[in-house]
Amino acid sequence: MEVTTAAALAALCVRGLYLRWFADDYWIPGVTAIHGFWGGQAHWYRVWSGRYVCTFVMAVLASMGPWTAALLVTLTVIGMAAALRARLGWPLALAMTWAILLGTSDVPQSVLWQTGLTSYAIPLVAFAWWLGNAAGREEWRWFDVVVPLAAGGCSETGVLMQLVVCVIAFAAWRRKPMLAAFLGSLVSLAIMAAAPGNAVRKAAYPPIPPLGRLIETTAGDARAFFLDTFAAAGIVLLFVFLASALFAPRVSRRLLIVTILSAVACVFVTFMPAEATILMALPQRARIVPYALLVAAVAALGAAVPLRDRWNGPLAATLMITAILPLITAVQMAREIPPARTFARGWDRFDAFLRTQRGRDVFVDGAPVTVGTMVFLGHEPFGNKYMSDRYGLRSLVRMPPYRDGRLAIGPLPKDAVRYRFNDSP
Repeated sequence: MEVTTAAALAALCVRGLYLRWFADDYWIPGVTAIHGFWGGQAHWYRVWSGRYVCTFVMAVLASMGPWTAALLVTLTVIGMAAALRARLGWPLALAMTWAILLGTSDVPQSVLWQTGLTSYAIPLVAFAWWLGNAAGREEWRWFDVVVPLAAGGCSETGVLMQLVVCVIAFAAWRRKPMLAAFLGSLVSLAIMAAAPGNAVRKAAYPPIPPLGRLIETTAGDARAFFLDTFAAAGIVLLFVFLASALFAPRVSRRLLIVTILSAVACVFVTFMPAEATILMALPQRARIVPYALLVAAVAALGAAVPLRDRWNGPLAATLMITAILPLITAVQMAREIPPARTFARGWDRFDAFLRTQRGRDVFVDGAPVTVGTMVFLGHEPFGNKYMSDRYGLRSLVRMPPYRDGRLAIGPLPKDAVRYRFNDSP
């Protein structure tokens, strides 16, 4: 079991080495290039998003250079496995890390995209580490506030999950670390909620629906989430259950109840704000957050299996059969490596070229329309604004150029430069 999950995670790490910027990854670097390091963050807080920690981290990464993107997946995998291993041991830690990162509904946007990683997966790692450290402690420490405060500032979905876990855990055990983490998460939520950019974004959507309608749609979304998750990732969850039943330390009934309540409550608490603000279900990339708690609940159920010795043989045999699934995901991920490597090499040449074209109009032939499930380069200058701002270009367009949704006929500007993305070096 450890071999197959480790192989799948290793393949994910290799795939992550070819991660490069695309889509929203350029938003913070573009704003930072115009307004400066701190000015860019203040501007983004005012006009679009309150995710102050995520914005800060992405500004730091942008200032260090795009090479940092290649490290993020590997650091996430190692961090999550290490955080879970402290309490659960390597077999179950590897199984849960594989289940969370490769069993989630939108791996391309939740894991193989810098913005998704920074918003959802990396904060999950930080909060998982804190939970493992705080479990069983009576006295609070400074990082009981700081870690949830920082992790919560990466996304609204993440901070709501933290509040749910802290409230339920504090109600169950009345321990100071849980209260400290709740306060840190609450402060983080308040900072994000106070962002003027929230009103700017909300103006693009219809008004908040009536409460009755909101509850009805949230219940429908939650039901669909559970049904879809068990349908698509049922074998993944079964694998976690079996690994936990065989390798996890026994858990108390109270811990089991807390884990299940947290998983169920998190779905409703994170889905309702999405319906209230953007009038749709929680985006697939953000679902890694409630899904991670569902994986933890399944692991807790496995650890609570009674008469474990009597069932060891059947459980082990079933685990051996299902252990082929991580191997299948390893093969699938390995198949993605060659095209990802080709794109990364093309991106590196493209990045080096654009750095030399400041102040010019650049027209690109042969660029991919999408990377994963996200747009890379569009046919209209406005759609590529943040990428062109990042490099100080006058404009950046994928050939053929469009203006206001129509094909632009006529010669290119006299000083324009054309670049072929897919040319060999």
